[in-house]
Amino acid sequence: MSKRIIETSFWTDEKVIDNYSPEDKYFMLYLLTNPKTTAIGIYPLPIKIIAFDIGYSKESVLTLIERFDKTYKNIVYDAKTQEIAVLNSLKYTISKGGKPVEDMINRELNAVKNSDLIESVYKNMLDWWSISDRKFDELIKSSFEKEISKRKEAKEKNANTNVNADANANANTDSVDDSYHDSLKPHNSNNYSTFNYSNESYSESPNESSNEKTDFQNLIKLYQANFGIVKPILYDDLKADLKDYGLELIIEAIKRAVKRQREYGYAQGILKSWNNKGIKTLDQAKAEEVSFQNNQNKFQQQKPVKKAPEWTDEGRLIKAGVDTTGLTQNEMYKLVGEMGLRNE
Repeated sequence: MSKRIIETSFWTDEKVIDNYSPEDKYFMLYLLTNPKTTAIGIYPLPIKIIAFDIGYSKESVLTLIERFDKTYKNIVYDAKTQEIAVLNSLKYTISKGGKPVEDMINRELNAVKNSDLIESVYKNMLDWWSISDRKFDELIKSSFEKEISKRKEAKEKNANTNVNADANANANTDSVDDSYHDSLKPHNSNNYSTFNYSNESYSESPNESSNEKTDFQNLIKLYQANFGIVKPILYDDLKADLKDYGLELIIEAIKRAVKRQREYGYAQGILKSWNNKGIKTLDQAKAEEVSFQNNQNKFQQQKPVKKAPEWTDEGRLIKAGVDTTGLTQNEMYKLVGEMGLRNE
């Protein structure tokens, strides 16, 4: 069984302390310690494997990856090769140097398919290496530079070979349809909308429109921003709610739940209540809220009218505009006499 030693400095990293939620810490530790990880922090890791390992839905995994890439800027994910680069991994995963470590780093670098990921890690680590007092960091830096240089030389050689091949091909070809050239354009490796849950990448299902897909992604983000990571058991519930109520009503229900410091189940209760009342649009929901508030205000402003037979002492006092609240029968009898109301 392989072991992965992680520096305890992970817990004192300023970015971790200032920005990471509990889910973020869990996800980052998973990226540093999962069975597929490497010392250099670049390795193949399909989305469906992440979801299975940590018990989150694939939508939640995509959200985490996008947050760590775009917001924290400490990972890069290549959807095409399904490789991940944990940019700060080398701060925590190597604690000593030597020939065995150097050989390991070279093997791991050689196995990386996407050269851009190697350069991303290298550029990210430069500042760290410049201030590090760990002697073996210079060895690691040198290994990266040699690998990057080797790949650039190979790329230039291939480019020259391709230029010659293209020149020969053009000499024997009159014209080529422009659509052919378009098919050769590279795809953006960080386009998270290209994943397909049926295999390793995500795309729209045959029965799912682009708007439905976008609405569901927005709902996932809204849920996670207010209630935390979406557990797999809630995945189908959210899809069903979106289909039954629509995104606008769900957003409004979530707002009300958050204002009352309640969980998503409270929002679902609001949605069911609206459905029972025949409320189908956001305007109808807002109108219903205004009506409810107006009724509440009227109820609070109205004071209960105390009634009593007019022939009683209390009835005579109430008719005369006297508040009898708290008065005893003797007190009311005396007050009626003093006010001359006995014979009225």
